[in-house]
Amino acid sequence: MGAKREANFELLRILGMLMVVMLHYISLSGSLALPGNAMTPVRVMGGFLESLSIVAVNVYVLISGYFLSKTTFRLSRIVCLWFEIFFYALLIPLILKALGFPIQGTDVWTFASYCLPISMNLYWFATAYFFMVLFSPLLNHGVDALPRKQLKGLILLLLVFFCFLKSISPVELVTDGKGYDFGWFLVLYLIAAYLRRYPVRITGKKRASLLVYLGSCFMIFLLYLVLHLVGERTGGLAYFQTVMFHYNFVFTLTGAIGLFEFVRCLKIREGKGADVICAVSPLTFGVYLIHNHVDLRNLWITGLGDLFGTAKDSDPLGFLLRALLACVLTFAVCAALDGVRKALFSGVEGLVRKKENA
Repeated sequence: MGAKREANFELLRILGMLMVVMLHYISLSGSLALPGNAMTPVRVMGGFLESLSIVAVNVYVLISGYFLSKTTFRLSRIVCLWFEIFFYALLIPLILKALGFPIQGTDVWTFASYCLPISMNLYWFATAYFFMVLFSPLLNHGVDALPRKQLKGLILLLLVFFCFLKSISPVELVTDGKGYDFGWFLVLYLIAAYLRRYPVRITGKKRASLLVYLGSCFMIFLLYLVLHLVGERTGGLAYFQTVMFHYNFVFTLTGAIGLFEFVRCLKIREGKGADVICAVSPLTFGVYLIHNHVDLRNLWITGLGDLFGTAKDSDPLGFLLRALLACVLTFAVCAALDGVRKALFSGVEGLVRKKENA
């Protein structure tokens, strides 16, 4: 695809990772009304931001599936992806230990997660994403082999088991991974591949697509408020008070597809702006690996709290301002660090690709 088209999706990739940082900020700062927690003005704002951002993971996977479904499989892509995950998994605790900060890998078992980040599931998203990319050639062959009607039926059947049933069940299903798993990523991959392979437009218009996203977010936020109120009064529905923030919840899926379609209809002119977007976008995965490392999760939240202060429970606007500043700053710092990593190892990645082509 041309640079003009690429910039649209690369911008969405950046936005998606900013949303991921926001989700982590809300969770780690305790700014969400979980079952048993009082609903405060800050937690109302936290729920609002969570509702707008919860589509992030689905959007990120949809983008990857959209492009990988029409891309020739390259072993070098898997090798470079694994190396990037391993690099941060091991380097970050070594640096923190040298600087005197505590780390979780203090015994053989926990330290093994640094050396085997995929097998030990150090980053759940990286593990699921890695296997999705690894399975992409098989998925692509399946998409090519199945007639359109059968592919559509398969996707709908998968959605019944992975999405629709759990979205209405008042109890947690034993097989439900809440979207934090490889299986859900495969469903999203097939959806994206279907959208890429066939001339399908969910809405076909930017405004309608944006309304699908915003409407889905509104429903998520409304459920967040109503179900928490019901839970406070009855003491029940503890599980269902959190289900709207699962990645495989129906409105999370529709919101992601709406935002994806909005960007798909968006046009960005070629020029410096598009060049900057396309330069920053490849750094987004590094942003995730850095800020969400098990040994850094609480450190950056504590550091930002010291920098910006902590908003009072009665000050939702103050919390909003701090959350936005924290997410932009965290993204910028981690992207800059990953830019250094990318520059240092560009030769190694080039050598891997050269060996594959030889």
